[in-house]
Amino acid sequence: AGQAPPLVPAHAPRTLNPHARHCVMATGPQAAAGAASAMTRDGLTNPMGGANGKPEIAEEAEEEIKCCVNIGAGILKDIRQRAPLYMDDWRQGMTFPDIFAPATYIFFASLLPALTFGEQFRVQTEGQFSIPHIVCATAMGGFIQSMSGGQPLLIVGIAGPVVMLYQYLFNYCKQQDDLGVELFRPFCSWVLIWCALMHFALALVNASEYIHAFTRFAGETFGSLIGLLFFQAAMNGLTLEFKDPPNAPVAYRTINGIWSIFLAVMYVLLTVWLMQARRWHVGRAWFRAFLADYGATIAVVIVTCLSYAVKEPADVSDWEIPSRVACKQVYDPAVTASWRTVGKLKDVPSLQVGVALIPALIITVLFFFDHNVSSQLAQTEDFNLKKPPAYHYDFFLVGVITLIMGLCGMPPPNGAIPQSPMHTRSLMGVGQDRRDTSKADVVLENRVSNVIQSLLVGLCMFISPVIRLMPRAVLWGYFIFMAIQSFPGNQFVHRVTLFVMDIGSLRKGETQPAYVELVPMSDTLKFTALQLAALSVVYGVTWAGIYGISFPLFIMALVPLRQFVIIKMFPASSLRHLDSAEDVEEVFEKDQEHADHTSDAFSGGGVGAASFVQHRHQVLQHDLEKLRDDERAATAAVVVAAAAVAAAAAAAAAAVNDGEGDDDSGGNGDGGDDDEEGAAAVVVGVEEEAGLATRVSSCRAGA
Repeated sequence: AGQAPPLVPAHAPRTLNPHARHCVMATGPQAAAGAASAMTRDGLTNPMGGANGKPEIAEEAEEEIKCCVNIGAGILKDIRQRAPLYMDDWRQGMTFPDIFAPATYIFFASLLPALTFGEQFRVQTEGQFSIPHIVCATAMGGFIQSMSGGQPLLIVGIAGPVVMLYQYLFNYCKQQDDLGVELFRPFCSWVLIWCALMHFALALVNASEYIHAFTRFAGETFGSLIGLLFFQAAMNGLTLEFKDPPNAPVAYRTINGIWSIFLAVMYVLLTVWLMQARRWHVGRAWFRAFLADYGATIAVVIVTCLSYAVKEPADVSDWEIPSRVACKQVYDPAVTASWRTVGKLKDVPSLQVGVALIPALIITVLFFFDHNVSSQLAQTEDFNLKKPPAYHYDFFLVGVITLIMGLCGMPPPNGAIPQSPMHTRSLMGVGQDRRDTSKADVVLENRVSNVIQSLLVGLCMFISPVIRLMPRAVLWGYFIFMAIQSFPGNQFVHRVTLFVMDIGSLRKGETQPAYVELVPMSDTLKFTALQLAALSVVYGVTWAGIYGISFPLFIMALVPLRQFVIIKMFPASSLRHLDSAEDVEEVFEKDQEHADHTSDAFSGGGVGAASFVQHRHQVLQHDLEKLRDDERAATAAVVVAAAAVAAAAAAAAAAVNDGEGDDDSGGNGDGGDDDEEGAAAVVVGVEEEAGLATRVSSCRAGA
């Protein structure tokens, strides 16, 4: 059956996790189990723990880091753990030419979003920011992180929510007489200066200790929101194609729109098809792997070539079909003007400098969630990394990067999803003996691959003539592709389908998440309805005009909502399966009641990987039934024992009261009250033991 589901939902990394001690403080019956699993996860009983792969964990575990206690202790601890490994990070990366494969892979994974977000920036800020700014910010942020970061596997880049926030800031500046478009960039610089100071403050007070509370509930809701925003941006972009070129006749604008939709859909279908090349039976294995790894980039080249099949009339020179990416040279005056933004900071009115605190707080909240989650996903347990994390130091470094971007007049990058876990996964087996299967999953923890991909992204600032060959439809198609990729493997999406799914139609060999059997359907649907309502609220806020800038606050509010409210609405056993960092799948050993094999010859497809899934393993149906029966039997046995103990305690209390009543009928009965309180305490204690026994039984049966 594989590993048993963890007893507490968490996304903590595998060794030297600074959050283990705080897991003890978790409320509810998950506290003790969470502490035990966190201690094991931190390497207290793991011989692979320790900075150098040596079992020196006991000494490190004594250093407890608490939020708002011992200012700067978290940063200093991260530096002490990572500094001795700095040169080793470089030595491990000197595996030429093997290191170029993961470096170029993640380079293309970083470049395409930078181009897409750059074009979106250009449209939404009327050219104040464009592709050269975003490419430069991505390259600079990546280079600083790879050279100075605590976790060099972390990839930083411009995130989709940042584009939306800057759109709100641009609209605000346009509406203010004392700002206008001219002071938009200086105003954004003040926002980032305040934002950097807030990053420094949070890092110094060890705020990253709080990330143990980031569970699937908040993570998958945020991931679903990003998917919706990607799809919305794609639809807005394709709608724009029916309005461009603005000086062209209506018929030509219509042709431009229809042709752009065709190219975008073609890009999505071609990319999905190429990325499944590993399942093909045609071609060599290395060729199929090449197509699968670089499918998105290959599709860009193919669709770009295809776009020239339809062109504007030969006698037209001021517009083109389809509309192509408008990418200026990095030395163009419209681009270089942003480098001089720091000289205009004094032109922003003092009142507006104070107003900049509000969006700065919102961006800080967004980065605190987004960056820390990206860092977690780059170093989850299933990667089995040997070197410790550096959450506090890396978040401080994001503040430094944000300050530099503000002074340079560029948008700020932060931890990128899904590029960060993609980078770690691409380094598995690099530099190892491929014939040794035991080393196929060993991650090459290095800095070289991140440096190479950052430099390659930076070089793209000087190839704008090549970038201008791309149709904008490719970028809108890439948004659709990213939206589609955010949903497969997302447990929240699967739970939404349970409202209409016929479980009885599943056939032999098919799988379904184990929570469908282990959690009462009423709890599953109620939990899903709450998550769907939370997603609707957050997404609805993005449509609230200028107030939509506050949507990161609502995202962050999901964390305390899950930690303090939802935990009281559901039994711990249900939350253990619904909000776990692990996916357990039940494999059916026989057809269900409504199974249909009519179209088997045409069925197929695969399952994508969700960002917040750390482990996935399959459990046979009879094993799952045994697990469920063991849970019920353990619960029933302890409940019976609890009832017996409660009855005995009540009888004893009654006997004591009768005896005291005969001896002193005028007594105040304090002894009887004490006995009743003792009996109640015994009952509560037995009920807690029932929950613990159920969890222990669940673990034993699952293992």
